[in-house]
Amino acid sequence: MHGESWSHIYLEPLWETLHVTFFVMVVMMLMEFVELYRMRRKKDSGWIAQMQGRGAGRHGLQLLMAAALGLIPGCVGGFMAVSLYAHRMLSFGAVLTASFTALGDDAFRMLASEPWLTLKVEAILFGMGMLFGWIVDKIGGERWQLGSKACHIELHDADQEGDGHHPHAHKENGATATDRYWPALKDWSFARTLLVVLLLFYMASLLGGVPGHEHGHEAAHGFHLDFENGLFLLLSLTALILVIFSNEHFLQEHLWNHLLKKHFPSIFLWTLGTLYLITLLQHHIDLGAWVSADLSHIGLMLLAAILIGWIPQSGPHYLFIQLYFTSAIPFGVFFANAIVQDGHTSLLLLAESRRRYVLLKSLKSLIALVCGIALLYLM
Repeated sequence: MHGESWSHIYLEPLWETLHVTFFVMVVMMLMEFVELYRMRRKKDSGWIAQMQGRGAGRHGLQLLMAAALGLIPGCVGGFMAVSLYAHRMLSFGAVLTASFTALGDDAFRMLASEPWLTLKVEAILFGMGMLFGWIVDKIGGERWQLGSKACHIELHDADQEGDGHHPHAHKENGATATDRYWPALKDWSFARTLLVVLLLFYMASLLGGVPGHEHGHEAAHGFHLDFENGLFLLLSLTALILVIFSNEHFLQEHLWNHLLKKHFPSIFLWTLGTLYLITLLQHHIDLGAWVSADLSHIGLMLLAAILIGWIPQSGPHYLFIQLYFTSAIPFGVFFANAIVQDGHTSLLLLAESRRRYVLLKSLKSLIALVCGIALLYLM
């Protein structure tokens, strides 16, 4: 096996897994801090409280925010939507809405090739996502939420007590900034050191690229900082400041024992295993030749578009974009794949809950099948 194939099979999935897992941990870290801050201050206003509340208006806000997150090209919006769902800030219907509008890294390619068509497709997916997200929440409701065990916010007695247990506080009210933040620097623990090193490594990989690591719509060789990586860098820098200055309770209990020990291994291993399996299958199966062989069988092509849409990765779906842009397949087949696929969004959902992943993809597949058949007959 030549060097390029070896790197593609063994190194690229590893770096992509590290990128996904680090980004998810950074987002969860920030959410943990914001949610604890809100609970500690007993603030019931603001967008977090609004999203967590009940009522038609608040539910509509969830769906609208989820749809907007999915519209962000790349994987960042989808990851944030699933992370919010894991924190019980978004409903399952909202995640479904985000997965409708999310096209992953393929959104970059579509916008570059056919911007007007991409906007029209996204507008249709936006409306469908809002509609079916609302229907799913009416049918499933609380039953389709992640259970309390899966929720990433864990409260301890210390979190309910005085200001000394605020994530950034170290002394009573009235303490100066030096009094409050100096203990974190003076009592520097191994956990804090490791978290800082990991975050710096991740930020360096975003700035300078990592050999063999390829993420997004182009390879990261040399200096590469597009909008998506710039946003990742900003969030990571915020998390780094949080880790450096947070008190020991928040660092040990919430970041180290909870997020790193409980959730990092699961997300990392499931993501790594899934990406390795996908890469090996792609290495041994020529999807392009397989699909091209059935171009005359529209029914089989529609089923293939739906099945390939289950792959929780950007890349395989671009085949249908290319085929449609060259008029090799009808719009119904292309649109069915666009409905089911969501880039890397469902990859994180797969790591969080296999049952919710299957439920989400099954619902979208049913919708895609009905829409695909209708479009094939009408167009």
